[in-house]
Amino acid sequence: MTRFLIPTVVGMALAGAALPAFAQNFSNLPLRNPRQQPDGYISVQSGISISYPVADGDSEEQQEKALKSFYKIAASSCATLLDTIAEACEISGMSSNSSVNNLDNRGTRLSISGQVTMSVKLKPSTAAAK
Repeated sequence: MTRFLIPTVVGMALAGAALPAFAQNFSNLPLRNPRQQPDGYISVQSGISISYPVADGDSEEQQEKALKSFYKIAASSCATLLDTIAEACEISGMSSNSSVNNLDNRGTRLSISGQVTMSVKLKPSTAAAK
């Protein structure tokens, strides 16, 4: 009898310990889906592409400067929206790619491209015009 009783008691204890995890309500977590916008907000994406000539020797330093330029442009995207159509703006996602190319033997160029995604609440006059 004890041969069946001990595994049963241990199994019930483990199931009872896991119950709080199963009882959690994940629907109340904020931004549970990164693509889900808060109420009253829309998603705005901007594509950015920059190309620089690369001088011989210091390509790492040039790449760092180019990336800084890309991120400065991305960071100013919200300011531009706030000056024009947005009441509130927050960057919610960003991606960037860099490559070094020598197309048609015209010289080596460093290209930075990417996307910036922002959560934007439109100004009242703009929202009414939708």
